[in-house]
Amino acid sequence: MLPSLLPVLSLVAVLPAALSTPSVLNRNLAFRSPYTNEPHLGIDVAALHERHTAAKRSLDAELGALRRGGKRQAQELRPAGKPHGYPYAGYALGVASWDDASYVYAGELNYTHSVASGDPYDTSVLLWTRAVPVGTYRVDVPMCVEYKVYSGANATGEAVTSGWALTNADVDFTVKVEAEGLKAGTQYSFQFSNCADDNNKSPIGKTRTAPGCKATDIPTQRFAVYSCSNYPNGFFSAYSGPVVHGDSDYVVHLGDYIYESGSGGSSIGRVPSKGKELASLDDYRQRYSQHRLDVDLQSMHQNLPIIAIWDDHETADNDWKAGSTDSNDSIASGGCSYSNNTVCFSDRALHAKRAYHEWIPIRQVDLYDQNRIWREFSFGDLVDVLALDTRKYDRDITDVNYNRQYVQGLAVELNSSRSITGPKQEGWLLDSLKESQERKTAWRMILNQVIFGSIDERWSSANPYAAGVYYADFDAWDGYQAERERIMQYIHDQQIDNVVVYTGDTHAFWLFENNLDTIWRGRTDYNASTPISTTSNSYQRGQVVEYGGTAVSSSGWASSYGSYENSTAAGKALVENNAGLLYAEGFFRGYMNVEVNYTHLVTSYYGYPGNQQARVPGNRTLTARWVQEVGVNQVKRPLDVPKYGQIKSGN
Repeated sequence: MLPSLLPVLSLVAVLPAALSTPSVLNRNLAFRSPYTNEPHLGIDVAALHERHTAAKRSLDAELGALRRGGKRQAQELRPAGKPHGYPYAGYALGVASWDDASYVYAGELNYTHSVASGDPYDTSVLLWTRAVPVGTYRVDVPMCVEYKVYSGANATGEAVTSGWALTNADVDFTVKVEAEGLKAGTQYSFQFSNCADDNNKSPIGKTRTAPGCKATDIPTQRFAVYSCSNYPNGFFSAYSGPVVHGDSDYVVHLGDYIYESGSGGSSIGRVPSKGKELASLDDYRQRYSQHRLDVDLQSMHQNLPIIAIWDDHETADNDWKAGSTDSNDSIASGGCSYSNNTVCFSDRALHAKRAYHEWIPIRQVDLYDQNRIWREFSFGDLVDVLALDTRKYDRDITDVNYNRQYVQGLAVELNSSRSITGPKQEGWLLDSLKESQERKTAWRMILNQVIFGSIDERWSSANPYAAGVYYADFDAWDGYQAERERIMQYIHDQQIDNVVVYTGDTHAFWLFENNLDTIWRGRTDYNASTPISTTSNSYQRGQVVEYGGTAVSSSGWASSYGSYENSTAAGKALVENNAGLLYAEGFFRGYMNVEVNYTHLVTSYYGYPGNQQARVPGNRTLTARWVQEVGVNQVKRPLDVPKYGQIKSGN
C-alpha cells in the first residue's frame, strides 16, 4: 500500500479546515464565471468542494492505516508543527497546525502565462495568473496561490493588500482575484506565490487603479486601444507599443482577442492551435493559451491593466444571440457540424464565454445577468468609459451571408424595435450618457465593437460597381438603423456633448463625424448626396466623433492591393463618397493611443510596417493624429495632413 501512497502524499500541503468550504473556491473568480446562478451551465463549486474533501478523507484514511501499522513513513509524510515552506500562523493562510488542515498541492507551480490585471476601479483591480502543477498531481487536490500587492515597483515597499485562492483543472488552472483596499489613481506592483513554497513565485506585474469616481483635477489619462488579433495572420508587435514607449496607463481591447478559425500561418510559423475551427471548451482554452504565450501580448498584460469587451470571433464569425455565419442550433441545416456533429451554436457560445472569463481579467458586473459584460468605468469628473456589448448580449438577427437581402430589409425599418444591443443595454447607455452629462463629467467615451457611422464600402474595391461587391455592412450599426437613430436623436435632443466612440472590427483606421444628417436613416439609396462634414471649427449639436482602429494583425481592406501606395486611390474614394467619413487608411496593422484631459482629447493612430511578415516591436510609425477640443463635438480644423491615409478634401 505504501508505494502507491507515496506519490500522492508528496503532493500534499495545508489549508485551514475552517476555510475549506465551497465559498472558499469563489475567492478565485474563475470558478464563478460566467454562470454563478445557473450551476448546470457553469462550475458546480459545491460538487467540486465535495471532491476535494473526499480526497482528503481518502488520504487521511490511508495515513491512519499507516500509523496504526506503526509505519515510520507515516510520520515522515505528515510531520507535526510548522514545517518550513508551508503556511503557518501569521503567514498566508494562517494555519496553526498541520493536523488542523485540509490538503492542497504541495509541489512546484509553473506560472505558464505570466500575470495580468484588468477592470481597474478606484479601490480595486483584478489580478490574473495561471498556476500549473509541474509534477504529478491528484486531480481532486487543488492548487493554492497567494497574491500580494506592493506600493513600490518590482514587488518592493509595503504589501498594501494580500490574499489567496485555489485553482485546478476545472478552470484550466487560471486564477482571477480581486485585490481590494487600494488607493485611487495609484500604480502598484503585484506578484503571486505558491502557498506551499513562498520561493515559488510568479513574474512581477504592474497595474494601477482608476481615479476616484468623485475625483477632480485629474491628470491626463492615457489609453492604448486594440482590436482584432488573428494569430496566423501576422504578429502581435503592436501590443508592445505602450510598454516600449511608456505612453499609456491602461489598455482597452475592443474584441476579436482570439479568432476561432483553424487555418493559415504556416509561412510565418504561426499555425493556430489544433488546426481546426474552435467548438469545444478545450478548443477555446488552447487558443487563449497559444495567444497568451506571445511575447508582446504577454508583456502588455504584465505591465498594464486591461478593459476588455468581446466581439464575434471569440465565439464564431458574425455571431448574434442565436447563431453565427456557420453554426446554429439546427442539426438539419448543418448548424451543429462541429466535433463529430455534437456541438451546436449554443454549446460553442457557452464554451467560448467560459474560456473568455477564465483567461481575461474581466469582472462580472451583475450576478443576476451573467451574460452581461457591458459596464462602466469612472475616471472622476474627467471621463466616463461606457463599454458596450453589441455582439453577444441581445443582438437581433444579423447578416450571416445567406440572409443578406432579408436583413437589409430589416435594417432600414425605422419604426422598429430592432436592436444591436438589446433594449436593456440601450436604456442603460442612454441613462448613463445623461447622468454623466448631469455630473458635469468632461468626456463620455463609448467602447464599441462595430462601426457606428454609415459607410458605403464599395469604394474600398478596385471595381466598386462590379457584381457582388459588398456595399454595406449590415452586421455593423448600418444593419440596425432604428436603434442608431434613437441614440443619435436622444444625444441631440438632450444636448449631450463630448461623446466619442472608439470602434474596432474592420481592420482599418477611420475617422467619422456622425450626426443625424450623415447616418443612414431608413435609406436604400447608398450614395454621397447628403452634406459632408463642416470644414470650420464650430459647435456641432448632437454630433458624435468616432475613431476607428486598425487590427493588431488581421488583414484589412487595403491588404489586397499589395502595398500602401496601391491602396491610396481606394482610400480617397472612400472619404469622398461617404458623408461622415473624414479619413481612411486600411493597409497598416497597429493600434490607437488616446490622451484625454479637460481641454482636449488626442487620438494617435500607430502602424507597424512589416508586421504581417515578421515581429517588428520597434517599428512603430505614426500614421495620423487627431485633436478634439472639449465642447465642440468635432475634430479640430484644419485636419493635420496624415503621414499615411486619405482625408476628405476641404477639411
